[in-house]
Amino acid sequence: IVSVDEEQQTVTVQAGARVSDVIEELRKHNLTLPNLASIAEQQMGGFVQVGAHGTGALIPPVDDFVKSLKLVTPGCGTVELTRYLKDGVTEDPLFLLARVGLGSLGILAEVTMQCIPAHQLMEHTYVLTRDMARKKLPELLRQHKHMRYMWIPYEDAVVVVTNDPTVEGEESDPALAEVYEALGRSKEEQFEPLINLLLELAPDEKKYSKEELQGMGFGEIRDALLAINPLDVEHVKKCNKAEAEFWRRSEGHQIKPSDKLLQFDCGGEQWVWEVCFPTGTYHDKNTNDIDFMEELLAGIESRGIAAHSPIEQRWTASSSSFMSPAHGCPGGLHSWVGIIMYLPADNAKQREEITAEFKGRYCDLMRGIGNKVSAASHWAKLELPDTEDDARELKEHIYARYPVDLFNRARKQFDPKGILSNDLMNVAFSQQHEE
Repeated sequence: IVSVDEEQQTVTVQAGARVSDVIEELRKHNLTLPNLASIAEQQMGGFVQVGAHGTGALIPPVDDFVKSLKLVTPGCGTVELTRYLKDGVTEDPLFLLARVGLGSLGILAEVTMQCIPAHQLMEHTYVLTRDMARKKLPELLRQHKHMRYMWIPYEDAVVVVTNDPTVEGEESDPALAEVYEALGRSKEEQFEPLINLLLELAPDEKKYSKEELQGMGFGEIRDALLAINPLDVEHVKKCNKAEAEFWRRSEGHQIKPSDKLLQFDCGGEQWVWEVCFPTGTYHDKNTNDIDFMEELLAGIESRGIAAHSPIEQRWTASSSSFMSPAHGCPGGLHSWVGIIMYLPADNAKQREEITAEFKGRYCDLMRGIGNKVSAASHWAKLELPDTEDDARELKEHIYARYPVDLFNRARKQFDPKGILSNDLMNVAFSQQHEE
């Protein structure tokens, strides 16, 4: 942590600082970051360079909160960039490129981020039917500062998680505390559907005692359940049904500091692919987001894909960074959808089969639906294509979605010999006429 400016509410850090460590330092100054991704263990350099995001219809991805940055480049030495040129009005296109520079313009050495006052959030978790999730979506996006959906394949259940700043005194109101306590169930009651299913289905050589299960978290139990037969659709349906019941029994409220609620348990090792696409504006939302999800779920269920739960859907405002998947005009609204398949830790054959199914049928399904709404991959979740056809399709998509010529000019200026490039960058950003 280089410095904290309490008056300007900014923090300057070296790129290797972990997000979690930055948050702890900011806590001493009654400040925090405006939003977080689902985890806080990544380093600040990667956090901004890939355009990480949280959720909130009026909150852009984290790169949009970068005030200045310092790049160490092979071609131009150390370069410091800020949003505006010397006239204080004109935006610097190099800065707008470099905020989501993918590590290709230079090694990010230092970054200054805009902060906000530290605050408590009240989280509300509950379950809707799919039909109600569609009907209530516009209202939920307008009413809540942070809101996300977790869709459960093969179940008529959508987990809703909202987070809003508390009003003064709400944290310690004893009447509210009683309400929250009444809404919640004991951990034993919440976990009962998952534990009972695991006790029923676990093979003899992997039987668990109730004592062992009581020491396991939600993600660990779900991983153990899925690992029994992760690609069997009927088995996955049972797991998803138990998870849906877990969430129904977990409905309720909690109040904690914002950073404690905006990050959450993502489960164990997994394949994940996330895409982002526009869905109108905050004041004039279209139905791209809900149509996308309904078509995705229908495709999963008609094809019999063993889709693990949940499929997470979040929303952000537009980013002004040219290379952000959420780049767009002010007021724009973007939806992010992530699919997953969990990987058992100790079965190489299962891992290979899951990888083939995920990167094959599952990703092909989402890619086809995403193409209809100009969906772009989250940069941190983009994999190197396996075939020439896949590489060609990726390149065509990248050229259609981003200012590639401008980005490549900056790459040539800052890194003329391609020292910072790699196979994925070469495939995605090579000239279209080149082999």
